[in-house]
Amino acid sequence: MTGPPPVRPVPALRRWATDPLVPVPLLAAGATVAAAYGHVLTWAVLGGLAGYTLSGSV
Repeated sequence: MTGPPPVRPVPALRRWATDPLVPVPLLAAGATVAAAYGHVLTWAVLGGLAGYTLSGSV
């Protein structure tokens, strides 16, 4: 019986991309942009829901 398989080193780019702190600034930037275009996004969502309802998909 042998021991556990050897652990491979994780590439630096993958480690950086999967770090828990990376999504925080990205979500903050997205929230800022969404707040700036809130009125447009509201009408887009309402229009999509109205189209879905009127198409008989409900």
